[in-house]
Amino acid sequence: MSSALTLAELLHKLDGGNRLLLPSARAARELRSAFDAHQRALGHAAWEPAAALSWQQWSSGLWSDLIVAGAESRLLLNAAQEHSLWREIIRDDASHRSLGSLDTLAELAQSAWSLAAAYNATANLRGAGLHHDSRIFSQWAAEFSKRCTASGCLSSALLEDALRQHITSGALPPPETLQLAGFDDLIPAQDSLLKTLQERGTAIERHELAAEPGAEQFRSAVIAANPREELQFAARWVRRYLDTHRDSHPRVAILLPNLGEDQADLESALREVLAPELQSITADLATAPWESSATTPLASLHMISSALDLAHWTLGPLSIERISALLLSPYLGHSEERDALAHLDARTLRRQTLLRPEIDIAGLLSLLSSRDPETPPLAPWLRDVASLTQRAASIKTATFADWMEHVRALLAAALWSGADATRTLTATEFEAARAWDSVLDLVSTLDFSGRRVGFSTALDALDLQAQRTLFAPPSTHAPVQIMSVAEAEGCIFDAVVFVRATDENWPAPQRPHPLLPWGLQRSLAMPGTDATRITETCRAFTAGLLMRTGSILFTSAAENNDGKLRPSPLVSEFGLHQLSPADLLPPAPAKPHTEPETVLDDTPLPPLTSHVVKGGAAVLQAQAACGFRAFAQFRLHSSGLELRDLGLDARDSGNHVHLALETFWKQVKSQKQLRDSPHAEIDSILRNSIDTALQRHFTPRSPWDKAYLDLQRRRLHKLLKDWLKLELERGPFEVIDAEHKATLPVGPLDLDLRLDRMDRVGNAEDVVLVDYKTSSANPKDWESDRPDEPQLPLYALYPSPSETIKAVAFATIRPGKQMKWSGYQGEEGILPKARDNNRDLNLLIEEWRITLTQLAQDFADGRAFVDPKDYPGTCKYCDQRLLCRLDPATLREPDDDVATEGNDG
Repeated sequence: MSSALTLAELLHKLDGGNRLLLPSARAARELRSAFDAHQRALGHAAWEPAAALSWQQWSSGLWSDLIVAGAESRLLLNAAQEHSLWREIIRDDASHRSLGSLDTLAELAQSAWSLAAAYNATANLRGAGLHHDSRIFSQWAAEFSKRCTASGCLSSALLEDALRQHITSGALPPPETLQLAGFDDLIPAQDSLLKTLQERGTAIERHELAAEPGAEQFRSAVIAANPREELQFAARWVRRYLDTHRDSHPRVAILLPNLGEDQADLESALREVLAPELQSITADLATAPWESSATTPLASLHMISSALDLAHWTLGPLSIERISALLLSPYLGHSEERDALAHLDARTLRRQTLLRPEIDIAGLLSLLSSRDPETPPLAPWLRDVASLTQRAASIKTATFADWMEHVRALLAAALWSGADATRTLTATEFEAARAWDSVLDLVSTLDFSGRRVGFSTALDALDLQAQRTLFAPPSTHAPVQIMSVAEAEGCIFDAVVFVRATDENWPAPQRPHPLLPWGLQRSLAMPGTDATRITETCRAFTAGLLMRTGSILFTSAAENNDGKLRPSPLVSEFGLHQLSPADLLPPAPAKPHTEPETVLDDTPLPPLTSHVVKGGAAVLQAQAACGFRAFAQFRLHSSGLELRDLGLDARDSGNHVHLALETFWKQVKSQKQLRDSPHAEIDSILRNSIDTALQRHFTPRSPWDKAYLDLQRRRLHKLLKDWLKLELERGPFEVIDAEHKATLPVGPLDLDLRLDRMDRVGNAEDVVLVDYKTSSANPKDWESDRPDEPQLPLYALYPSPSETIKAVAFATIRPGKQMKWSGYQGEEGILPKARDNNRDLNLLIEEWRITLTQLAQDFADGRAFVDPKDYPGTCKYCDQRLLCRLDPATLREPDDDVATEGNDG
C-alpha cells in the first residue's frame, strides 16, 4: 500500500500516536524537529515525543526487546567491536600483507561484509571468489562467522536476518501496522524483513512524500558560464527565494554531489550574497543563515587532538610543535596561565639550541624547575599528570575500560574541557566533549573479547575510533541546509537547489566492491555493477525530489578548467528547460567603487630621546633598506615572531664560529705562530677553542644532547681547520684585536659595534679589518648610498688617525668552494687572490663616512618614508609588513602554470 503524504499530514499522523520509519537518522531528526515546532506553534507547553525513527533505530529497538524478553542472549556488535574482530582475523592471516595495512583492510573487509549482508549474500561468499582478493576475503568471512558464533555475538549487518528468524519462530510478535515514509529504495535485507512481517499479518504502509497542495510550483534548470558563476547564481537565487517567502519561514536545501570538494566555495558565495557582514574574520559564523551537514573526524578537532596528544605524552616524548600546542591549548590548564605558558614556549622551549625534536613530561618539568625559584609555579597540572603517569607505569596490562578511565583521570588532572571553571564551552565544544565521552565508552566495549592490553594498545584503539567517528556541529536550524544528495532522502524542503548537476555527477558514479566477487555482485545488482540500475535509482530519486519539493532549481556550468561540461540527462527527462542565469535573475549589481583618498603624510616625528641607539650597524642597514623599516624596528620596537628550526640555526652556527676563532687567536697571535707551531699543538688549541664556544651556550643533559654536540664539534673542527689553511695563503699578519666592543659616533648617533677582527700587517700602523661571514657575502654590498651590508664600512671609521687601513675583507667561512677571502685592498698582496680588488681605500672610506653619516641623520630626523630600496625584493621577508602600507598581495609568488607575458627578444 502506498500513498503520498505532505509534511502536515506526517505531523498529523505523529500527533495521533503513529510510528513512522524514515530512511536515515537525519530525516527522522528533521521530522521530530518539525513536530516540536508544530507543537510550540499550537501553544502546547508539553507533548509526547514524536515516534519518528530511522530504520536502524527501529531495528535496534526490536533487538533490545528480544534481550529484555530473554529470547536472545547474543551481543550485538557495534562498529568498534566488529573492526577489532576483523583486525584480529586479518592479523592472524599472513596473506594480508599483499593487500595493505591492518586497519585499512579491516575497514575494507567490514564494508564488504556489510554489503554482502545487505544483499543476503553472506552464505554465498564461500566458493564464489574467482580472484585472489575475493578468495582471501571469503576465508576471512568464514573465520568471522565462526568467531561470532563461538563468542555469542551477532554482526550488526545481520540484524535484519536475525529479526526475521525470530519473527518466523514466533519469538518476536509482529506489529499490526508498520508505516514507512520517504524510502526511495529498500535494500534486499530490509525488503526480506518486511515480507516476513507481511506474511505474519503486519500491514505495511509505504508513503511517498509530497509538497503541500497549492504550493508554488517552480521547476527550472540553469547553465552558468563557469563553476564560480554557478555558485554565485545559486546563492543569489536562494537570497531572492528567502526574501520573497520571508513570512512563511521557508527551509531551503542546497544539494552538492561532491560536498567535500565544493562546500568551501559554496559557503564563500553564500557569505558574499546572504550575509556580507560575516566577511570579517572576527564574525561569529554561528549566526550564519546556513549550515552544512559535512562532518569531520572527531580527532581533527583541536579540543580532541589536545586530549589525544596529552595521553600520548604520558607514554613518551612528543615533538616540540605538539608540546607547544598543548601548552597553548585553551582546553588545558587555567586560562590565566596562558600568557606565562606562551612566554615559556617562545623564550625557553623554542630557544633550546640543542637538537631536541622531542621532549617528555619529565624533561619539560626539568625546564620549568630551572626558572627563577621566586616565581610562582607554572602549570601545576603537569605535575599531577606526571604523577598519574608514574602510577600507571607499573601496570603492564588492564582492560580497555580501565585504560579509558585512566584517560579520563589524566584529562581531569589537566583541567581539560571545562574543568577550568573560568571558561565556558561553546555549543560545538560541548557536543564535541559529549562525542569524546561516547568514544571512550565505545573503546571500553572492546572488553567483549576478554583481552587485557597495555596502555599503548588501548591508546591506539582510541586514536582509531576518534578518527573514524565523524563529528558534525550541533544544528542551528538555519533556513538554508547544505547537504549531500544522499542525505536528502526522506527530507522535505520548501525549495531545493541541486548544484553541479552535470552528467559526471548525476547519475552519481558508483564502483563495485574490490573484495567481493564480480559475478556475485553482478547477479545481485549490487551498487556499481549495472549502469542501467544506477540510472534508474537516480531517476527515482529525482522524481521523488520533484514530487516533495515545491520549488526546485538545477544548476550546472558550461565549462570548467578541464573543458566543456554537459548538464545531466536526467534533468531534461523531466521536462526542465535549460535557461541562462539572466532568464531568471537580473544581473548582479556592480560593486560600489570607492575613490581612494590621498592624505599627505607630513607630520614630523618627535626627536630621538637619546643619541645612543641600540642596534649598532643594523640601524643603518634598516634605514638603507627602507626608512619605515628602521623606524618601526628601532623606534616603535616592532619585531616579527622569531622562528627557529630544530637544533642550531644559522645564527647559532655563526656565533660559534666567531667565538671559537676569538678564543683561538688569543692563543695563536700571528700567522708565523700558526705556521711554525707543531700541527698537534695547533689542532689541540683549535679543539679546545671549539669546546669553549659550544660550552658557553649550553650544557648537554642527555645522551642525545651529547651525541648532537659531538656532531657539531666535528663539523666545526673540519670547517675551521680548512679555514686556517686559507689564513696561511695571506701575507704575514698579527691579530691585534678580536670581537672588540666599542661605541662609535656616526652623525647624530652613537652606535654600539663589535669589530670581528683587526690584523696588523707590515708596519705597526698598517691594519686589515676582517668581518667573519658564515653566509654568502659580496663586497658590492658595501657600495651605493644605500649599502646592504654597512657593518664593515662602519668598522672602517673606527681605527685611530695614526692607523692606516690596508684592506677591508669578508672572511667567508663556508664549506667547499664558497670558503674564500673577498674585499678591497690598498695594494696587491694583502688579500690572497684579490688582484682585481685594488682600491683607493682613503677615498672609499671617506665616501662611506658621508653615506653612513647621512643614513644616521635620516634616522635621527625621522625620515620614515615607505621607500624600499629594491621593491618587492626588499619587502619579501620584512617583519614590518603588517604595519606597512604596501600591498602584500604584490609579493605573492606567481603560479607555475600561469603564463607570464614578456618580450621574445
